[in-house]
Amino acid sequence: MSGTRRLFAELAILGGLILVLAALGPFGSYATPLGPRLLHWALYLVTGYAFFRPVIAAGSALARQMGMSRLVAIAVACVLGAFPTNVIFVFAAAGPAWRSVTASDLAGAYLQTLIVGATVTIVQLLAERGAVPASPAPPTPALPDPQPAAAADATEQEVAPALLDQLPPHLRGPILCLENEDHYVRVHTLHGSALVLIRMRDAVAQLEGQGERVHRSWWVARRAVAGAVRQDRNWKLRLIDGREVPVARASVADLRVLGWLGDAPPAA
Repeated sequence: MSGTRRLFAELAILGGLILVLAALGPFGSYATPLGPRLLHWALYLVTGYAFFRPVIAAGSALARQMGMSRLVAIAVACVLGAFPTNVIFVFAAAGPAWRSVTASDLAGAYLQTLIVGATVTIVQLLAERGAVPASPAPPTPALPDPQPAAAADATEQEVAPALLDQLPPHLRGPILCLENEDHYVRVHTLHGSALVLIRMRDAVAQLEGQGERVHRSWWVARRAVAGAVRQDRNWKLRLIDGREVPVARASVADLRVLGWLGDAPPAA
């Protein structure tokens, strides 16, 4: 599913939710006439959609940086995103009497805003799971000590056939790294990436001897490392496709012994 099609699908679902909420009239809104009630929920959901659409991306980034569960990070982002949405909606609903809005008014509407935001976020998660879990393929970089593509693919197929078999055919090839996303693992290859329903430890076990678990959420192939970047006490591995992968502090000593944190890329 392309980004445009997914956006239209989300907006269609949002329109359906507006009609359902206007018909049901939850949170005491049923006492309002249908026209104003429809406008009430349209304003609420459209405003919530504008603020909550970035929540999944923000939660995913937080999970990578903090090494926490992606769902927990998304929930935290959702709770935080409800604050600006709530403020805008309450003041917009007050209209000319906006000066009379009190802290108790904001607090009373926050739960309703959070429920709406959580609904919008769940819609996006469902759309994400329903989409083809593949990202656009980046330009194919050259591997250190390259070998013919067929031979490379054959080598990967011999070592991890189960993992590669779950990738779309056009993405199968040398695996650069694995990224943990809740119950899924995003497999990054030379040709792009895709989500696979597998536990991280099981995916890593299939690639034993080819790389290292450098972080709670990341495994990196030895031959994919092009260098390392240090920021204060934190390290990141720079891969041959330009990606930077965080290194857990507990892994720094082991990776230094392996030569992964030196100026030159580690030997294959």
